[in-house]
Amino acid sequence: MSKEYDVAIIGAGTAGLTAQEEVVKHTDNYVLIDDGPLGTTCARVGCMPSKALIAVADDFHKCSFFDEYGILGAKGLVPDHKKIMARVRSMRDEFSGGVIQEMSGFMDKVIRKRARFLDANTLDLGDETIRAKSIIIATGSKPYIPEPWLPFKEFIIDTDQFFELETLPRTMAVFGLGVIGIELGQALHRIGVQVTAVSRRKTAGGLTDPKLEEYAFEHFSKEMHIELGTAEIFGKTETGLEVGAGSKRWTVDRVLIATGRRPMLHNLNLESLKLDMDTKGMPVFDSETLQIGNLPVFLAGDVNGLKPILHEAADDGTIAGYNACAGTMARFKKRIPLHITFSSPDIAIAGLSHKALTEKGIDYVVGEASWEELGRARMILGKAAGRARIYADPQKGRLLGAEIMAPAGEHMAHLLAWAMGANLTIKEILGMPFYHPVPEEALLDAFFQIAAQITEPVPMPILEKRKDRPHGKE
Repeated sequence: MSKEYDVAIIGAGTAGLTAQEEVVKHTDNYVLIDDGPLGTTCARVGCMPSKALIAVADDFHKCSFFDEYGILGAKGLVPDHKKIMARVRSMRDEFSGGVIQEMSGFMDKVIRKRARFLDANTLDLGDETIRAKSIIIATGSKPYIPEPWLPFKEFIIDTDQFFELETLPRTMAVFGLGVIGIELGQALHRIGVQVTAVSRRKTAGGLTDPKLEEYAFEHFSKEMHIELGTAEIFGKTETGLEVGAGSKRWTVDRVLIATGRRPMLHNLNLESLKLDMDTKGMPVFDSETLQIGNLPVFLAGDVNGLKPILHEAADDGTIAGYNACAGTMARFKKRIPLHITFSSPDIAIAGLSHKALTEKGIDYVVGEASWEELGRARMILGKAAGRARIYADPQKGRLLGAEIMAPAGEHMAHLLAWAMGANLTIKEILGMPFYHPVPEEALLDAFFQIAAQITEPVPMPILEKRKDRPHGKE
C-alpha cells in the first residue's frame, strides 16, 4: 500500500526548500525527497565558496600596485594555495552546515532516496512507492562534460569538484568565459596559477551588448591569457593534458570545465509521463505557473533552465509550492531580472539585456557611462576601467535595461533594477541625489544622454521648487 501525500518535493536545494516553506503553510502532509548531499548548490559549490576564493584573490591582487601607493614590501608576499583552499572549504562547510541546520525542524519529512516517476501522481523510491496529489521537481543542475572528454576525467575538474581541491595546480586551462569561467579564472590567475582561458568568441561574464562584449574581452585579455576558438583536448601528457583552441596547442596540469550546467532530469523517468518536449529536450511548462502541461507536476529552480540564480530559484519554489497546494493555478509576475558576475570589475545585467531587447524588437535609446577617467575609480579604488550601456524607452526615458562592467557594479545594478521596478522616468531619476565622488556618479553621463534623446523634454538641471511656500522663503 503506497503512502499518500498532498505534495511531494523532489530536491532539497534552494527551490525545493523554498517550496517546502510555502507548502507547510497549507498542509503538513508533504514529503521532501533527496538522495544527494544536502546544503544547496549555492552554499556547497556555487555562489558562496566562489566568493570566498574571489575575496582572497582580490585582496592579494591589490599588492601588485602597493608600491605605487607608497606601501613597500608587498612583493614578497606569497599565496599558500593549500591554506587558501582549506579556508574556502571551511567557509563552504559553514555555509552549507547552516542550511542543513535550518532543515532540522522538518528532517522527519525528508526521505534520503532517489525518486522516479511511475505516473503523474506516483513515485518509485526503490524499495517503496508513494503517491502525491502534486509533485514539485526541484532537482537542480549539474556541470556538463562532453562525451569525447570523458576519457580524460582524471585531469578534468568541474565546478562541483573544484572546491574539493586540497591545493591548486601550477597550470590550468579554463574552458568557457561565462559567469563561472571569468570569476574562477580571474581569481586563480590572481593567486598565481598560470591560467589560459578559452572562449569561443570575444565576450565575458554573460554580456550581450556587442560594444561591451568587445570592451570586456579586451580588458580581461590584458590581465590574463585568453585564447579564442573551440576548446579541445588532444590527449594525456606525463603530468596532465594537451589542449588547444584554434591553431594553438599547449599543455596544462588540469582543465576546469566552466561551459555551463544542465538541468538534472535524466534519472526521473519523465518518459512515463508522455510529456511534450521543446527543441532542447526540456518538458514544456508554463513559466508563470511552473506547471508542466495539465499535469499536477511543477518544475522549479535551476532544473527548469530559465534563470539559474539563487533568488530566482527561491521565487520559483514559492510559486511551485503555492500552485501545488492551490485548487486553481495562480500566475505570478516575476521580479526585474538581475544578473551579477563577481569579476573585477563587476559585470551585471539589470532588466532586459541588449539581446532580449533586440529579439523582442523593442525600440530604445542608449546612454553610455565610463569609469576610465572617473577620479574615485582611478585614485581611490585603483580600478580605472569600466563602461555601461543603459537602455530606455524613447518617450519618457523609463529604463528598460542595462549592461554594466564597472567597479562597484554589483551595487549600481541593484539601483538600476530598483529604478526599473519603480517605473521611474529619466526626469525622476535625475531628480535623485548623486554624491561626489562615488562610482555611481558616472551614471549621470548616461542619464543625461538619455534625457537628450527622448521625446518628452527634460529641464536641466532638475531642481523642483517647493510647493508649500514661495521659493526662497523659509
